[in-house]
Amino acid sequence: MQSIVLIGGYGDGLVAAQIIADMRSAGCSVSLLGFLNDALKVGDTINCWPVLGKIKDWEGLSEDIQFHICLHKVGMMDARIKLIESLCIPESRLISLVHPAACIADDVIVGKGSMICQHVTCQPGSVIGNITTIRAGANVGHDAKLGNYCYLGPNASLCGRSEVKTGAHVGPNAVVVDAVVLEQFSIAGAGAVIFKSTPKYSTWIGNPARRAK
Repeated sequence: MQSIVLIGGYGDGLVAAQIIADMRSAGCSVSLLGFLNDALKVGDTINCWPVLGKIKDWEGLSEDIQFHICLHKVGMMDARIKLIESLCIPESRLISLVHPAACIADDVIVGKGSMICQHVTCQPGSVIGNITTIRAGANVGHDAKLGNYCYLGPNASLCGRSEVKTGAHVGPNAVVVDAVVLEQFSIAGAGAVIFKSTPKYSTWIGNPARRAK
C-alpha cells in the first residue's frame, strides 16, 4: 500500500483526494493519510482527512510516504513555484495521480507529481511536465506539450503540436489551437481561443482571444 500526503488544502487538494479514493476503488494500492497545510492547525480536518502539520513538516514524515502538491493558484504561479522549489522535496517522493477514467495513449510521458483527472484524453506523442494539473474532460492533442507547473482547466483543449510552457494556465473550455505556444506564466481565460503564440506573463480572453493584460 502506497501512503500519500497531499500538500495544500481545499480546491485541487480535494480533487486529488477524490482521485486517490477512485484509484483505490479501481484496485490501486494507494491510501491518503492527510494534508500538510499552513493555514490550519494539526488535528483540523479537510473534509474527513486530518491536517498532519505545516508544509515544511514534510521532512519529518516517514521516508516511504509519497507527496502530491496541490498549490496551483492562477496568476500567482511564479511565487508558488518558488515556494514549492524551496521545499526541496526529491522528485522520487512525488507521486502522479491518474484517474482510472482517464484515457492516456501508450507513449504519453507524464512527469513527476502531476494530476490527470477523470475523462481526460491525452493523445499519442503528448508530454506532461512535472507538478502539472489536467482537470476533468480536458483534451491534450497529439504531440502537444505541457511544461512544469501548468494547469489545463475542465474541458479545455490543446490542439496538435501546441505547447503550454512553465506556469501557464488554460482556463475551463479554453482552446490553444494547432502549433500555438502559450508562453511562461501566461493565462488563457475561460472559453478563450488562442490562435497565436503569446508573450510571457500575458492574459488572454475571448474568441478569438485578445490580450487583456
